[in-house]
Amino acid sequence: MEKINFEKLKELLDRKEKNVEKNVREIIERVKKDKDRAIFYFTEKFDGIRLKKIKIDKNYVRECRKYLKGDIFESIKKAKERIEKYHKKQLPSGFKIKEKNFEIIFKFSPVEKVGIYIPGGQAPLISTLLMTVIPAKVAGVKEIYVSSPPSYNCKIHPLIVAVCEYLGVRDIFTVGGAQAISAFAFGTETIPKVDLIVGPGNKYVNTAKKLLYGEVGIDLLAGPSEVVIFSDDTGKEDFIKYDLKAQIEHTDGLGIFITTDRYLAERISEKVKEGYLLIVKDENEAVEIINYICPEHLQIISKKPENFIKNCKAGAIFIGNYTPVAIGDYFAGPSHVLPTGKSAEFSSGLSVYSFLRSFAIIKAGKEFIKSYGKYIEKMAEIEGLKNHIASIKIRKNS
Repeated sequence: MEKINFEKLKELLDRKEKNVEKNVREIIERVKKDKDRAIFYFTEKFDGIRLKKIKIDKNYVRECRKYLKGDIFESIKKAKERIEKYHKKQLPSGFKIKEKNFEIIFKFSPVEKVGIYIPGGQAPLISTLLMTVIPAKVAGVKEIYVSSPPSYNCKIHPLIVAVCEYLGVRDIFTVGGAQAISAFAFGTETIPKVDLIVGPGNKYVNTAKKLLYGEVGIDLLAGPSEVVIFSDDTGKEDFIKYDLKAQIEHTDGLGIFITTDRYLAERISEKVKEGYLLIVKDENEAVEIINYICPEHLQIISKKPENFIKNCKAGAIFIGNYTPVAIGDYFAGPSHVLPTGKSAEFSSGLSVYSFLRSFAIIKAGKEFIKSYGKYIEKMAEIEGLKNHIASIKIRKNS
């Protein structure tokens, strides 16, 4: 690992990608204008594949079913059960405030149409399907669409297709990158326009999500993968070694190890060549650095982890030698779609709440206006809004 100090880390994290936004804007505009023709064009340009159809047909879905069997199916089934159980606990109920001549009902309802993006660069990310589709279904989303690039023999990987069918997703589209996000945002002849886009991706996908926010709902900026591991002298070096390597093996993955123990620092530095190492004087300094990074994944190995739990900002926090990020990636229950690139400072991981919109229903009677109208009128007067005053006064005098 490269040993660096806090200032060097800041410099590394604050580097900006050049030309990405310009290229993504061009993709967005072309998809908006040319729709399916743009999808075919960019799939050939970026994936080297001439698509015949964008939507997966039923014959290929049937062909893919055979891949979901034995230990593969059992693992997916067990993970599904845990993810469902966790997200069902999140379902909010709303509330009601009732007074004489006045009532407020606060309600939640699911968005209607969701587009889910599943990256396909390295392997079939079936775990990401589980971690996105299940919360959407628990929230009550009616229409769920999935897109993924043709990275397996010029098609979407059969396991992604098979898991989609297992989860009840019937509409699957062969399209990747910023063009997939653009297609969901505007709609094409084949791909529907959605209300919300979710799912992780590379810098092009995330840039497209940034640029299209407002045109369509966006979950969060998720990817590439990040892990920060802090350990005092109680950390097991081989555990830490593999936990760092596990996130670094993702495309553009970032691994940072922070420790107060110089001996452990030396051992990890010898065993892990990628990533960055910071030796700090105490845990308070570690907290300061962690909160500058606001990492996607934060692993804490400490005799007293409470200080980190209370004060650190991260997408998800994993405590102790026996809680690797891999548990959260596949099996713990919370979605592994988490904020990256310092966005954990203001953003939360994907959950049931990501798929719900909340709103209030307000009902007032004449007596309420008579009792409280003067306060409303005074506030409108301060703001210089005469017709606001009139709308209250006419009811008071009716």
